[in-house]
Amino acid sequence: MSIVQYAVDHYCLSNAAATSLDNGAYDDSHHDHAEDPEDVFTEIKKTRAQISSFLQSSAGQDALINDYFLDLISRVVHGSNLIEKAGSNLEVTRALCKISLETSEEDTTEDLSPQDSLYNLLKDDLFKQNRSTNEAEIQKSYHEVIQHCRALNFLISKVVTQDNPLSETLILEAHKILTYKVDSSNESYKNYGGVFRTTRVFAGFSDFTLPQYVASEMKAFIADLSADIITAEKLGQIDPFVLAAKYCHKFVNIHPFADGNGRMCRLIMNVLLFKYTGIFCVLGNDDQGVQDYLTVAVRGGEAVQVWKELDEEEAAYTPPAWGELAFTILRQTKKEMENFMSVLNNASDSGSDQSLSTA
Repeated sequence: MSIVQYAVDHYCLSNAAATSLDNGAYDDSHHDHAEDPEDVFTEIKKTRAQISSFLQSSAGQDALINDYFLDLISRVVHGSNLIEKAGSNLEVTRALCKISLETSEEDTTEDLSPQDSLYNLLKDDLFKQNRSTNEAEIQKSYHEVIQHCRALNFLISKVVTQDNPLSETLILEAHKILTYKVDSSNESYKNYGGVFRTTRVFAGFSDFTLPQYVASEMKAFIADLSADIITAEKLGQIDPFVLAAKYCHKFVNIHPFADGNGRMCRLIMNVLLFKYTGIFCVLGNDDQGVQDYLTVAVRGGEAVQVWKELDEEEAAYTPPAWGELAFTILRQTKKEMENFMSVLNNASDSGSDQSLSTA
């Protein structure tokens, strides 16, 4: 079963929904005239209920819904790659995601033939980006898209469809899939894919977890995530936007791998978000989106030290370091749910008597 079908089935059959809002965990202080998180959350619940009702009462829309989720997955992969200056443009990404989702692993792990029409499109896009257009770079660009989609497919299958908890083993395997045939700037994928790093890494002024502590930090990461989910599900008060932001933020600030940490943190974010909302969050959809995301990520990294220095009373009134990312995810989820409802409404207006308003 393809990831598109997973998405459709999950939306139609799952009762999972955003059941609460942890209002104190959102940081909208950097966004002038932004909507209040509670208002955004209310609109999300309203739109999600409309979508669920539509999907459960409508027939004959399979092709439309499948195409919508293919487009959404393509935008997720494209945006995440664009943040890292990887992959290709949205048109090529959509074509490659379609291939990845509709064919077996064996058919997409080998290099792309120069005779394939997508080969020249990949080459043209590299040229437009002033990147090298040699054979190795074309194949790398190809695998950056194909493997990204495959890694998302893998995690959705394991964590959502099969309802397995996100584990260290799944993270390592997903990273191995993500980086297959994608060499880093100084290392073969065979050496770093699916393996915790053994060297120090830096990004700007950030010095991430020392290599000797990565394994223990990742064990704590999994334990904390598991505890948060168990507690939230028992209470019936899960906030999926904060959950997704928290563990996206924590993962990237551990930086457990030699390369691919940014893409992995956003895969984890979207898998957790999808499990409880039935939708994905698109980040980095264009140059402005990339800059907005990176600004939020940098501020989140800087907030870690500030958060550590707060006393208990101060911490109770201060959003966590991932609070701005949570607000970003909340707003983008609202936007994407409204987009999905608009697609369904347009199809309904043109092909049936049923129409639901998002107003």
